[in-house]
Amino acid sequence: MPAPFTKDLCGYRKKNGKPNMSDASDKLSVRLGTRFLEVAGAWHERPDQKGTGLERRVIASLQAVRPDLDIKQSCSASDFSQYAHLNVFPAFRAGYSNSAKEIKALVSAIEAIPDSRNRRRLIAIAQRIGRGIDANAELVTTLVGLMPEESLLKLDVVVGRPQDGELPELALALSAKWSLRTDRAQDCVSQGNKLVTQRRGRMPHFGVITAETRPSMLKILADGSGSIDWVYHLDLDSLAKAIDIEAKTRNAPANWSPKKTFDRLVNQNRLRDFDDLVRVVKSLPAKP
Repeated sequence: MPAPFTKDLCGYRKKNGKPNMSDASDKLSVRLGTRFLEVAGAWHERPDQKGTGLERRVIASLQAVRPDLDIKQSCSASDFSQYAHLNVFPAFRAGYSNSAKEIKALVSAIEAIPDSRNRRRLIAIAQRIGRGIDANAELVTTLVGLMPEESLLKLDVVVGRPQDGELPELALALSAKWSLRTDRAQDCVSQGNKLVTQRRGRMPHFGVITAETRPSMLKILADGSGSIDWVYHLDLDSLAKAIDIEAKTRNAPANWSPKKTFDRLVNQNRLRDFDDLVRVVKSLPAKP
């Protein structure tokens, strides 16, 4: 079943009359987008969905079925227990940099005290600490240069399981892409790979939710990429019908490449409808 908000978001752009999930410069994208809107019954003028409207509507739908879970928008994976270790080195680096500044400030403050034996003693102690920090500066600089940048893109939608006395566990993460370009799709693949390799604990379910209509773009995400579990479409049934309609305008509908690609993705169960996402969230274990 489609997302209940599909018709609220999908429509025609006011500025050029083309489908708002289509690449206006790609003829096939426009044709499939138009077919999709006709089948879905979403004919109203809509603004481009470049903001966070999709994420907000997804979150509202998921919160309605699982209010016990922590479902929110635009978070770092390091906010969750499996990835909290990614914060350790950046925190150390920031703390070390501040230590040198604080020692200098301390020496200046002590020097402002009237001269006395205790003043001179405090200055000596502070200077000794400062020399120790300076002696380790080269080692820290080398360490900073050798440590990998364990950066993660912001996760558009997260579902966390609360844990008593601990950070929540990341149970599900979504990358929301209203439409796809090659670079946007590769960002999703990269993000999934990092979630796999950088975790310390249970792997969260990771998917992409999109309104993209071109099978060639969906293929980048859904055709054999182990870093992404599933690709969820706002209205997969309407897209399937739209592709069938467009295929029938070709000389050999069954051999039309976009249709063959789409059918393969569906048969592989890598491309799924919005209600599949809802079922996944419903099935997540409750708070331990």
